[in-house]
Amino acid sequence: MNGNLSYNYSEEKGSNFLKKFLRSLEEEYENTVPDSLLLLKSIQQARQEWMDAVANFDQADNDELIDYYIYRMKACQIRYNYLLKKAKEMGIRGELHDAR
Repeated sequence: MNGNLSYNYSEEKGSNFLKKFLRSLEEEYENTVPDSLLLLKSIQQARQEWMDAVANFDQADNDELIDYYIYRMKACQIRYNYLLKKAKEMGIRGELHDAR
């Protein structure tokens, strides 16, 4: 029985080591992705969310949905413009669409 306990203990210890190792690899990978690339992806995502909100607004058929999509479009537009401003401050150039 004592042998089983030590086996479980070392197995648990090994899994902790594996978890720590995988976590360190994940952190290392996240640190290798440049902030500029992450920002560009965020800008693309924000623009797509904005365009989706516009498309949904065009399809809305009742007052509550229309009000919601007006709010959603404005929120998405503000987020998109904020991210564009950050990219310009960082000197990032790419296929950025300015929207006012």
